[in-house]
Amino acid sequence: MLFDQIGGPGNLPPTGPEGFFRYGSQVFVGEPQFDLAALDDFSLAAGARIDSVATVIAGYGAFSSYGAILGFELRIFASPQAAASGPSNAIAVRTLGPAANYTDFGTGKLVEFALADAIDLAAGSYWMTVQAVNSAPANGQIGVVISDLGDATSFQANPGGGFGIPGNLLARPVNLAYRLGGEIIPAPAALPLMLFGCLACRRRRRGRAGD
Repeated sequence: MLFDQIGGPGNLPPTGPEGFFRYGSQVFVGEPQFDLAALDDFSLAAGARIDSVATVIAGYGAFSSYGAILGFELRIFASPQAAASGPSNAIAVRTLGPAANYTDFGTGKLVEFALADAIDLAAGSYWMTVQAVNSAPANGQIGVVISDLGDATSFQANPGGGFGIPGNLLARPVNLAYRLGGEIIPAPAALPLMLFGCLACRRRRRGRAGD
């Protein structure tokens, strides 16, 4: 696991410091001015390949059905400000499609996705969002639930400006229930050492065979 702010069901509190347990993160079909991205930060100490993503979501407003959600999108940004300036500023984007299952999990529904096309990132700090693609107002709104794991720093970006947020960006003092799976990518300089180690092992085996 590369990053996990989901933890177990007990890590998802029913309310937070602002009185909410979920924050809107949605692509509003036909009304892009209202698109919201709930952003949380993660750091990689070394280059990594992301091959899966999960989040815990909850509906609100005129929400009626998880089955009516059209799909999900994963976006990774260099900063919250980049997200507020527009979705085209994303470092990486993956269209995830509809969820195979909506599993009861703490204060919401757990959705998990394997990435058909993995994302390679260098060491550094990034901001991620998973947005539900949802027809509103017909199916209300979808939010990512909060977690007690993390540094209590997140944002909501509304790049289309439909909600009138100053700078299209709003800081939130909470953690968001996101998870990224994958593996560390060996640095190029480490590859010769790995190969040398393999060759040394083979030579030792051959030497023993000749004893």
